[in-house]
Amino acid sequence: MNKHRRTVSVGTEPKTSNVVAVPSAENTDTSARKALSRFGEALTTRYWYALVPTALAFLATVNTLWNEYASDDTQQVLNNAFIRDLRNLPLAFTSSVWSFVGVDIAMTAQSYYRPLFSVLFAINYALFGTAAWGWHLVNVLVHVSVTILVFIVCKELTGRRRLASITAALFAVHPVHAESIAWVSGVTDPLMSLFLLPAFYFYLRHRETHRRYFIALMAALYFLALLCKESAIALPVFVVYCEIFYFTESGALPKRFFRAAALSALFALPTLVYMLMRYESLGISLAARDDRYPLGPALLTIPLAIVKYLVLMAAPVRYSYQHFTLPITSVTSAQFIWPTAVVTILTLAIVFSKSRLLKLSSVWFITMLSPALLAMKHFDPPYLIQERYLYLAAMGVCLAVALGIERLSTVAVFQAPRRTAAIATSVLVLVFGSVHVAQNRVWKDTITLFRHCVAVDPESEETHLSLCGSYYSAGYPRQAEAEARIGLKLNPQNPSGYSSLSFFSKEAGRLDQAIDYMEQAVREVPVNPITRMNMATVHLNLGLLYAQRKEFQRAEDHVIISTQLWDRAVGWYYTGEFYFAQARYEEARQMYERTLQEVPSRYAPIHLKIGLSWEALGQMDNARAEYSQYLEYAPADAPDRKAVAQRISELSGESKTK
Repeated sequence: MNKHRRTVSVGTEPKTSNVVAVPSAENTDTSARKALSRFGEALTTRYWYALVPTALAFLATVNTLWNEYASDDTQQVLNNAFIRDLRNLPLAFTSSVWSFVGVDIAMTAQSYYRPLFSVLFAINYALFGTAAWGWHLVNVLVHVSVTILVFIVCKELTGRRRLASITAALFAVHPVHAESIAWVSGVTDPLMSLFLLPAFYFYLRHRETHRRYFIALMAALYFLALLCKESAIALPVFVVYCEIFYFTESGALPKRFFRAAALSALFALPTLVYMLMRYESLGISLAARDDRYPLGPALLTIPLAIVKYLVLMAAPVRYSYQHFTLPITSVTSAQFIWPTAVVTILTLAIVFSKSRLLKLSSVWFITMLSPALLAMKHFDPPYLIQERYLYLAAMGVCLAVALGIERLSTVAVFQAPRRTAAIATSVLVLVFGSVHVAQNRVWKDTITLFRHCVAVDPESEETHLSLCGSYYSAGYPRQAEAEARIGLKLNPQNPSGYSSLSFFSKEAGRLDQAIDYMEQAVREVPVNPITRMNMATVHLNLGLLYAQRKEFQRAEDHVIISTQLWDRAVGWYYTGEFYFAQARYEEARQMYERTLQEVPSRYAPIHLKIGLSWEALGQMDNARAEYSQYLEYAPADAPDRKAVAQRISELSGESKTK
């Protein structure tokens, strides 16, 4: 493999020959089968360097097989009716990840379109049912496969097996991956990597051979990566960088720009198809109306987020499901100034370094992380920073560290430089691997997960409030209320604490106390760009509580304030519910119709609500049409299907009688 590539001495930059293999007429009809065969060589003895990283990936993650389910797994695995029948697989490509949650408009309104994630879960369920070990085994095998791909890509990119092996070994054991592997529902990034890395590999093969079928394979695998997770859209950006700045031997700058533009056009088709599929399925763009903050604070927070992500890669401590980060609102804030200075210094050091590979690894890191950075305005402060977003980006840091280790093997100051480099690699692998194994156990179950969050950051009210929710879901209301009070004591201006206590009071039948907690939130929490969305939820819930107490005018006032603070589908839906309960059917219908504009058209319950509104207004033909839409989109086991079908029959009979 790479026979025309010059050999490179250890510790130097790779020098790629300009000689290009020209296919003869005899080879012009070579099929994609040959390309896949070449790719399969990575699994032969020629790549025994990959065996150690592969074994390390398995050893660092195998203890997850003794875990149960945690966090979203309860919904995505145990309560997911979609995955229980393989006949539902086509629906994965026409609905959102959360479309199965038919009773929760808040989850349905989320814009997660990841068909292959849903397909994988349906296959997992067919193979393992609800046996947690099987689901964890699949995640382990995916990670092992991605580790092999990291080796293959690095080997193809650099021509240096030893460097690729060190990179893959560090990638295999890095504890930042625990969230993606030990959490069943966290598999989206590894699954995406399973397609994105081969797509990049075939791009490299095309550059070397100029064979067009490599480009076809690249585009197809890139499309599959998009169907796993939307952040795969970062790959074309990195390819453009490679064409213009890395492969400088390809010709003059204008020529490199032309090649980059041509490749961008090739990526455009699968991207466009994906976007159309997404729009048809969700009825919304890449992001719904769920911006937690304005664009300004989100952008100002990027330097701090980059520094936090780099610390997670460099220091194997304080890993947690929650890294509470408040958005930055001013350029004069110290939280903006010092991270910006750090990022600037690092950037200048890399730009002026003599290592093209170091620059390349840095660009890979920031490019693969950029979708998460640009999407921060959609995340709540506890989840602004997420370890799983580092899964593929980590390859860049691992490559940079591997370059440093390789450099050690050439430093004459050491008596045995190669041994020194081997010791450094072994120490890093041992430390990272040990932390990884320990972190896997944090994901044993939901309560263990959030107890760990509290242990890592006991002064954060959000960790206590999250533990509060997990306690309540597990059937421990007293412990839940205690954690809510701790959270509220730590920060009396956190609306989530009041909302939790209000919910507990309501469930205990203490309606007046529930209202008092929400009124206290209105008094204590200032409305600003950071609290706006949570306060919208407070006003909505307060309005619904007042409606239960038959104080309808006060209820309507708070419901309207909620939609003014945050114009979103959930607010319109519950406003419609409020109007419907008061027999204000036309206003209810308008709210339901408005909701339909922002949720997937296949969301069956909204059609049922609109149908009920039309029937109450005496518009039977419209009602029958909406009921029919409901039956078309509702799951086969939906509890209302039989009643709705019967009502359609009755309305049809009444129409004939007339």
